[in-house]
Amino acid sequence: MHHPLSTLTSLVEQIARTQDPTAMMSTIVQRLSELLNVEVCSIYLCTPERDSLILAATQGLSPAAVGHVQLAVNEGLVGNIAGTLSAVNLADAPADDRFVYIPETHEMPYHRFLGVPLLHLRKLVGVLVIQGHQREPFSEEDEAFLITVASQLGSTLYQLHRDGEWMSDVQDISPFRRYRGVKGASGVGCGRLWLVHPQLSLADIKPSMTSNPAQQKSDFMDALSSVKEELESGSGRLGKHLPSDVSALFHVYQLMLQSPELSDGVKQLITEGASAEWALKQTIEGMASLFEQSDDPYMKARSEDIYNIGQRILNQLLERDQQVLEAPDEPLILGGELISIADLAAFPQERIQGLVCTSGSTLSHTAIVANALGIPAVMGVEGVELEQNRGAKVIIDGNRAECIINPPQALLTEYKRMIDQENRVMRDLERLRNMPAETLDNVRIQLHTNTGLLADATPGLERGAEGVGLYRSEIPFMVHDSFPTEQEQYRIYVNVLKAYSPLPVSMRTLDIGGDKQLPYFEINESNPYLGWRGIRFTLDNTQLLVTQIRAMLRAHAECGNLKLLVPMISRVDEIIAVREILDKASEALKRDGIEIPRPQVGMMIEVPSAMLLLPKLAQHIDFVSVGSNDLTQYLLAVDRNNPRVSNLFDNMHPAMLVALEQILTTCKSLGLPVSLCGEMASDPVAVLMLIAIGYDTLSLSAYNIPKIKLLIRSVRRADLMPLLEKARDCTDESQIRALFEPVLVKLGWSKDGRQPPEDSSAA
Repeated sequence: MHHPLSTLTSLVEQIARTQDPTAMMSTIVQRLSELLNVEVCSIYLCTPERDSLILAATQGLSPAAVGHVQLAVNEGLVGNIAGTLSAVNLADAPADDRFVYIPETHEMPYHRFLGVPLLHLRKLVGVLVIQGHQREPFSEEDEAFLITVASQLGSTLYQLHRDGEWMSDVQDISPFRRYRGVKGASGVGCGRLWLVHPQLSLADIKPSMTSNPAQQKSDFMDALSSVKEELESGSGRLGKHLPSDVSALFHVYQLMLQSPELSDGVKQLITEGASAEWALKQTIEGMASLFEQSDDPYMKARSEDIYNIGQRILNQLLERDQQVLEAPDEPLILGGELISIADLAAFPQERIQGLVCTSGSTLSHTAIVANALGIPAVMGVEGVELEQNRGAKVIIDGNRAECIINPPQALLTEYKRMIDQENRVMRDLERLRNMPAETLDNVRIQLHTNTGLLADATPGLERGAEGVGLYRSEIPFMVHDSFPTEQEQYRIYVNVLKAYSPLPVSMRTLDIGGDKQLPYFEINESNPYLGWRGIRFTLDNTQLLVTQIRAMLRAHAECGNLKLLVPMISRVDEIIAVREILDKASEALKRDGIEIPRPQVGMMIEVPSAMLLLPKLAQHIDFVSVGSNDLTQYLLAVDRNNPRVSNLFDNMHPAMLVALEQILTTCKSLGLPVSLCGEMASDPVAVLMLIAIGYDTLSLSAYNIPKIKLLIRSVRRADLMPLLEKARDCTDESQIRALFEPVLVKLGWSKDGRQPPEDSSAA
């Protein structure tokens, strides 16, 4: 039979118009049975755990079997397809040894059988099956068409599978939703969903009237003045060092704010009874439309500037009209598009059990602070409707980057048991604070902390950090409304250095770009991770780097424990340029009467070229820090914040093993101290490998220090060396993990290493 491409296109379009999950799957099996002229067409979908398949829809088998027939992976023909991920085409299915008869389906009259797996991004979603009366296999044309259909349906059905919505009609299975995101902070939390509303956009403003026009006009003029001050402060502070395009943008904004069309238009609408927000929206849209109608691309683009300035004014208006709602006195999961540090500060920390954000990434400042405070967080969650689930019970699994809404009681009970065990373990580990991280065969490992805010200092010191391996200086820039001055930066840096003195503090110079954007300095690039970020940005904005280095040196003059760390080095001339700026800043401060002891200067190895250039870079640096997150990302060409490929991001990839060994060997030969920071230092399985390789300084979030210290004190490096030897022959990360995971299990840890044993007295 002939199956033109147009029939497939028609089917996909028809499915796309179907919103209801049950109707969608019914449409698929009905249309396919018609297109292929077969008696039976069925869809089996995986359970959330992917250990079995449930008959989710059928045309031809008994309707009563839907939701009741369940097969384990590798059970029956359907289970065999799921287990092998390969198609099965038979002339007489009941005669096959793998066939399992299930009376509820009434499928014995059907002999010919063709089944293909449904996949999305290499993950099994389910199995698609057609059956018929004849005792002959389906044609190659039919098989090819069904495989093509399955490839198209995989992504469509994946959304249903991920959300769990299709299971709401299945008997004996409680309706719940499971959403995937990217890992913000590890750990598990349960609580009631409490929404933290972000500031509204202009598009969200609805028509509203006012009974007090005078007050509304006053609020609007105050908001207008505040935005003017913001812009004047931002442009004046950077002066001639501001890039010309951004400088021009500041000028355009200032002209817009002074425009009588804006102020007079808003005040006139308020006089007529509109609220300030509604009047602002109408005026901005009116002004923008004039530019949008222009044929000149430059003039057309100015409409975006008008909307931008309107949003700034709206933000100021809303700050004057915020209402604080009292959250319930119970465990809470905070949800929102992005949750600011100010939002976190508004709640007692003991009530915050987790965070779920519909945008953001692993490196969002929200995720970084959550990590420091030990609050589980999942970022960039797709498909979840937080507003519709307000007040629902929620599980946040930061280890798996999952958010589970309305979990069944059995699942909720199991997660609460895990949380209780984790809390008991953490209390027990407090006694390790002043003990060294030393293996049973006397290999000493230094454990430093990652931090970015002064508030992080206390957790690090309380949990036994031996210094700061990575101070993320961009956090103060990200929570500010403009570039902070030298004096503002100095106050922050000196407090951090004093908190840890005399322990060393490695302060990284400003590292923005990629997914770390400043709200007042937007960078739009088609490939941001390969663009204007890290040291490239600060060298091109020299005044920023000079100001920051001066602030760090002044703090170092008082405390003496600064180590200057330069991010994203990929060229020798970059580190040379930083050293020249450092020398000039030191000389200038000396002329001002401030004696500066020479700080150590190090670089981060995040870009593969830095690893290869180490012998040439060595003469310009005093130490090396391996940024495991970015090095893995660039080495594997995987964006860890992209859900479509994030499953390919793994620090244990064989290429990372080769790179880490090469870096350590080269650094030793050059006499350079080397440390490692990033998620890898918090992953117990990875830590076992790092100990075997020979890394003796790790930097990780304060919350994870006690667990990693316990692990180090429980193993012998000599016992890990044979595993490292075998790991060198592995071809993928799962094989390497399989080598080291039994060590954790033998020690009483969970297989993934996230759950240490409750009885840690042996340590």
